[in-house]
Amino acid sequence: MSKSENIKLFLKTGMSHIEVAQTLVEKLQPSIEYLTYNLRRYKVPVSLVLFYTQEDISQKITDTMRLTDILTSIKIGDSYFNFVFLPFTDEIDSYTFVKHVEKTLLKNIDSFFHFERLDPTIHNYFNFINSYLFEIEKEETFF
Repeated sequence: MSKSENIKLFLKTGMSHIEVAQTLVEKLQPSIEYLTYNLRRYKVPVSLVLFYTQEDISQKITDTMRLTDILTSIKIGDSYFNFVFLPFTDEIDSYTFVKHVEKTLLKNIDSFFHFERLDPTIHNYFNFINSYLFEIEKEETFF
């Protein structure tokens, strides 16, 4: 058995969990750094929402976002990771945003979401992104 056969693939990405996390960190780190800097400087809340699907929903999410919101959509294999940064948004309003998207846009689409308020200091981006991936992995049987 080759080394690649021993590695469990993460969801429908065609990559291992570690490779997926590294790819997401590479794409998200500039946005996270920018927003955490502003969070420390201006003390405004910022939430980060992840919508995981196997369909491209980025345009649907874009249509419901505010001008200040930032979407980073990343396709890996057959999986779509849509990260929405919500500046000026606490956890309660993040939940409202998620439920609105889920109810109006994702009615017939299998999806999973996870959201957290962004901490002003993130020391380990890999662990931060991994926390989102572990939440998806818990729900893996859903797909």
